[in-house]
Amino acid sequence: MTICVIGFVPNIYESNAVDRNNYIKNLVEIAKTNRKQPFTFFWLQAGDQLDLERNLGLGFGFPAVVAVSPAKSLYATMRSAFSNENVNTFLTKVITGSSPTDPLPKGGFTVKKVSKWDGKDAAPIIEENYDL
Repeated sequence: MTICVIGFVPNIYESNAVDRNNYIKNLVEIAKTNRKQPFTFFWLQAGDQLDLERNLGLGFGFPAVVAVSPAKSLYATMRSAFSNENVNTFLTKVITGSSPTDPLPKGGFTVKKVSKWDGKDAAPIIEENYDL
């Protein structure tokens, strides 16, 4: 039984490359700490998977962590601040069954293919000036 752990990092327009790399580094460290557990780790950028975010009730801000058990059709959402300690505590609760869960939406969910992050800060948005 594999549990998918999805880390939703802030959109690059709401963050920067240094912060994003720190979130990813933390997720890698957490994955290493929990390598003997049945977890598979992923990360997504907030806003790229709006349907998934809505279906999982992620309207409270990012970063966010969700654990999905496809075999049991359940998911759990971490409700504390994003830190290695808090994520590890959340994952322990998921494994022991003491974390609150919700049923997956009927029909499951899909993840859309998006462009790979180039590792850089977001390009500035250039707005055209319209002289009225």
